[in-house]
Amino acid sequence: MDSPLLRPAMPGDTDAIAALMRASVLELFPRFYTAEQTASAAIHIADLDPLLIDDGTYFVHEAGGGVVACGAAARAEGFRDLVLMATLPGEPLYAAFGFTAVDRVPVLLPDGTVLAGVEMRRPIE
Repeated sequence: MDSPLLRPAMPGDTDAIAALMRASVLELFPRFYTAEQTASAAIHIADLDPLLIDDGTYFVHEAGGGVVACGAAARAEGFRDLVLMATLPGEPLYAAFGFTAVDRVPVLLPDGTVLAGVEMRRPIE
């Protein structure tokens, strides 16, 4: 397999990103959440905001001719910390990249389902 290529997401990547996000939720969430929470997350969390592609802040890793990872990133002057809301499956990943848990909070999804979330922070170096 080729080394992953990091590049800005393009409008033509939308279907591949959506499929990857949904597959990730369906694979990882059952280890942390109930079947009901997983089903809701597959709809409401695995939902790409096309504005992130349009404004150039969404990126993909491409390898073997397909999208293998994706996510948003932004940089602005004056900010000293990166702050995000992680799902439980994402917490170990973000911790591995230097984020620390700040608070554990319930996340209300549009259908009324509640997921445990973790507010995480990392200083910008």
